[in-house]
Amino acid sequence: MDVVLSVLKPKTTHVSQPYSSQLYEILLLDSKTPPGEKVKPAKYMPMFPTSAIDEEPRELVLTQLHKLTGIKGERALQLNWKQESSGSSRESLSQFSLFFVPVGVNERISKKVLEQAQNSPAFYPLEYVIEAINNNSVQFPSPTKTFLLHLESWLREKHQTATTVECLFRPRAEFRVHMTVHNPVFIPSRISTNGEVSASTKTAPFPPKIQLTANEALANMLSIEKCDIVVMNPLFGSGLPYKTKVNRYEINQYWPRVPDYNSITVPSQPPPEPRWRDKYPVHAYAAEGDHTEVEILLKQGYKHSQLDSNMWAPIHYAAWYGNVPVVETLLAAGCSPNLCDGKMTTPLHIAAHKGLPQLAQCLLRRPDINTSLRDKEGKRPIEICLSVSDKTSRHEQVEQQLREASSRPSLIIEVFLMDNSSKTLQLTSGFKTTVEQLNQQMMKEFNLPKSYTDVFTLWICSKSLELQLKLEHEVVKELRIWQKRCVNMLTEANPSEEEPTLTWRKNVKVSVEKEKKLQHPKALDLLFHEAYHNYISGLYPCDVKDVTFATIIFTLQNQGTSNIKSVLSNLSNSKLKELIPSAMLRMKDSSHWVNKIGKEYGNFKDMTKQQLKSQFLGSCQKLSAYGSAFFTGNIMSQLRKSSTSHTQCYVGVNEIGIHIINIQSKQMVQSLEYREITWKHILEKSLLEVKIIKPESRNQRIPSTRGIIEIRTRQAGLIDHLMQQLSHKHEEQVLR
Repeated sequence: MDVVLSVLKPKTTHVSQPYSSQLYEILLLDSKTPPGEKVKPAKYMPMFPTSAIDEEPRELVLTQLHKLTGIKGERALQLNWKQESSGSSRESLSQFSLFFVPVGVNERISKKVLEQAQNSPAFYPLEYVIEAINNNSVQFPSPTKTFLLHLESWLREKHQTATTVECLFRPRAEFRVHMTVHNPVFIPSRISTNGEVSASTKTAPFPPKIQLTANEALANMLSIEKCDIVVMNPLFGSGLPYKTKVNRYEINQYWPRVPDYNSITVPSQPPPEPRWRDKYPVHAYAAEGDHTEVEILLKQGYKHSQLDSNMWAPIHYAAWYGNVPVVETLLAAGCSPNLCDGKMTTPLHIAAHKGLPQLAQCLLRRPDINTSLRDKEGKRPIEICLSVSDKTSRHEQVEQQLREASSRPSLIIEVFLMDNSSKTLQLTSGFKTTVEQLNQQMMKEFNLPKSYTDVFTLWICSKSLELQLKLEHEVVKELRIWQKRCVNMLTEANPSEEEPTLTWRKNVKVSVEKEKKLQHPKALDLLFHEAYHNYISGLYPCDVKDVTFATIIFTLQNQGTSNIKSVLSNLSNSKLKELIPSAMLRMKDSSHWVNKIGKEYGNFKDMTKQQLKSQFLGSCQKLSAYGSAFFTGNIMSQLRKSSTSHTQCYVGVNEIGIHIINIQSKQMVQSLEYREITWKHILEKSLLEVKIIKPESRNQRIPSTRGIIEIRTRQAGLIDHLMQQLSHKHEEQVLR
């Protein structure tokens, strides 16, 4: 005779609800290498052999359960399932006895048992187990399936009778007596001051109310032992009249009328929970390869990308079983070929794992396919092909398809933002997709109104060069020529180190006045991250005494922190580098900056995040270099006839004028408005010559100069062109 144990753990709400498999968890074991024929690993219920079953088998069952799993059950109840049917399937299982063993809500399998056990005992949601039986997604021995389905039916029946389930999972009588704190059986000395119990007691720590009651009971018992006579009832022998007070009463609606018991009907059995294929019909037909039914269901409104309880979408089932027509149907309906399951596996990963060249070809034809996605183990599809253990010619064919696909230019493109996040966009016109088309996609991504169309645009950025693209530029073409043409022509940098990236940022031609009118939260976020990037990089030189910027950033980083003094005292140099540009940080020691930030913190601590970002932007907009496009070059400045200087600088150009910043010190060398200068581009010398007009000669027809600044850079033509465009806008604004 074999005893099979159905060990069930309830959730806290199981008593107050009608039956649902979601209310329970069941203990199952794993069969690693079962004897006999070679089969797949399966899950089964705990069992043990015995010669006979006693009239009271509780101790035998609970003892064996503890040996197998380390769990102490509440009671053991034998289920007479064999009496329900005389079918052959039941008769073949006559050697088994099925016992129901309830355990407490907080029952856990000890780490020691888990480390030593070979069969990996664990609790699984009963809902998952029943669903796995219905869709055959997990291997179960045939007897285990029968017992589990019978157990579910039995539980549903018990839920229909009031208080039955509550009694099944009620703690054992001896435990309830032990917890009766007024009973001398209760031993309060086992309770420590922190609520823990001694090693001999396996109960959980006692709540404070029980501790207090138990200790008071102990004190009373000790005091009684020292007395000759104790009168426990204060009214005993007093002769005083006593009237019982009713705390609560309920009115019987049938009294004195007697109900008609013949008209009372027992509620019918609730309908069974839907099977997996009834709950997920698209998934089921996708697994079966019926693309016609899949198409019909999709037209009826079923979702093509819904994940089931196994975290698989229909396309994963179709891919797993090699049903290419179904995959094509789902893709045509709008399903992404890059859709991931719960383990970050895409259909292309499945094609690589199973060696399905037709499936791989179907997926790789899609323009938006991404062959570089990694699963939960960090593997790309081609790496799965290379590492598969039972590699065949079909795997080699898929590998070749992936190599050919990876060598083709991708029809999707990644656009970065100034906070280092990115968006993946489709090249809607292939390799001729323009900046304007990608800008429209980005506007939709952030749900920005049409009035914001010219506020942001695409830039190509690399280590030594940043250029704003024109709306008609073809993005793929510009990226291809960047290193060989743009970097070679406009810088002296090594092209191999100038990897280009697309960045969506502020249009340099947008005025500060227009910026100040923007209200959309996402637009303000984008402007904030760009302003912060330029500030912390030293491109917005500001007064050393001004720590407003640093304080705002500090407040943003520590919103919700209660102990700000502790955070300030622990500010290290590495943390300060996130608040203050490195060049400014070197001018004073860290304690100086900490004190300054601490004094100004009170001005910003009550602001919201959006208010802080707006305040930061407002402070940046007051700086002369704000909103500039930055170039690099060397300047030769002649401030006197006998005095020249040579400095490697950033050259910032915005609507105000030109701003020259020392690359090493990040200090402003010159900041000149358009009305203070004239300039010309000398092409043959790669030179931009800037003449500074004397203040007293600004109103004269022929201005005299008080200095010449020569900017030697291959980017001189770009600087000249941008200055001409922005100076005209500046004049128009002045005239207004």
